[in-house]
Amino acid sequence: MAIDNDNEIARARRAKRRRVIRRRAGVFLLAVFLFLAIIVGVSMYSTVMSYDIRDFFKNIVTFGSFPVKIENGTVTEEAVSAKSLFLLSDTTLKVVSGNGAELFEYSHGISSPGLSVSGNRAVVFSRGGKSFKVFNRTMLLYSGSLDNAIISAAVTQSGKTAILSAGEVYTCELAVYNRNCEKTFTWYGSDGFPIGVYPSSYGNEVLVMSVKSKNGALYTTVTRIDLNSKTEKSSFELEGLGVNAFPDSDSAVIFLDDRCVKCKYDGRVEATFSYEGRILMDVLSDPGKDLVVAFGDNKRSEINSVTVLTRKLVTAGVIDFREQIDDMWVSSDRVYILNRGKVSAYSHSGVLQEKYSCDFSTYSVVYFGGVLTFEPQYIVKMSRDNREVIE
Repeated sequence: MAIDNDNEIARARRAKRRRVIRRRAGVFLLAVFLFLAIIVGVSMYSTVMSYDIRDFFKNIVTFGSFPVKIENGTVTEEAVSAKSLFLLSDTTLKVVSGNGAELFEYSHGISSPGLSVSGNRAVVFSRGGKSFKVFNRTMLLYSGSLDNAIISAAVTQSGKTAILSAGEVYTCELAVYNRNCEKTFTWYGSDGFPIGVYPSSYGNEVLVMSVKSKNGALYTTVTRIDLNSKTEKSSFELEGLGVNAFPDSDSAVIFLDDRCVKCKYDGRVEATFSYEGRILMDVLSDPGKDLVVAFGDNKRSEINSVTVLTRKLVTAGVIDFREQIDDMWVSSDRVYILNRGKVSAYSHSGVLQEKYSCDFSTYSVVYFGGVLTFEPQYIVKMSRDNREVIE
């Protein structure tokens, strides 16, 4: 009798196990079916959207490690976005994940290339040429060209691409493409020669800067363009030569050749920061937050200094560096300065926090889940063994 009971119990357990396996298999097959249905549905709607799905899953399942080998020339521009590192050289665009895996490498074939990145989108464009290419993190999405020389390009957070060129009938032309790489409209401007296009930190607007001469002086026109409504929303003029712009929702910080100003979009100046005769070397921004401004001249490195400004142009910190500045990077809480085989990390208030020793041939520094330094053939992640903490 006991044997029969044991057999019944065993049979019941086997039956229960089979039901559980069938249920799990059914759930798995349903999930696969739904996933394939989504891919097919999205592909029917937009090939580019299906590419983005592939991009998302490849980024998750691809593994690697540092150091990462650089095989195709010196990296000229870097950008961090969507947990990926975009690297541009004269010949290639390379994308690396946070764990050091190579997601994508492409020989772009563009002369004098420039780079703009936001989200998982990148545009590589020819400065002074007519061609450009749009990528996600794992593939080429679109190749295009314009009739006129390209001056600048930008990608917005929503994935729109704006290409600024110098027109013939109109001095400025801005060609705008949506996330599916379809051209949606062209904006035409005639108030001066184009300098650059700058995406807002929050959405679907860009600023276009152009320069003209008036009464023996240079003036910069700043035009705000809404890429959703396809309209020019406002325009204002500032005396001086525009160098860079950082637009926010209701105002922008504009860097000129002798000062920077915070302006409302109706042209009202809310704050001004004077360079006081210093030479502007470089400007970086922690997106939507502080601005890091380098002054000086590496031919006379004893005059070099770095100022950290809030978005209201209040001085948050000053770094009296007085050494050669080979490269800089800003993160949410540090300013990294590369100088001849060492990286110095400062707080935004200007206090030295730590130093990293690196190869003397290092030419660039990036913070990407750690301090990365760029040597002629490798990208190296700095370890604690390379670090000196400043008490």
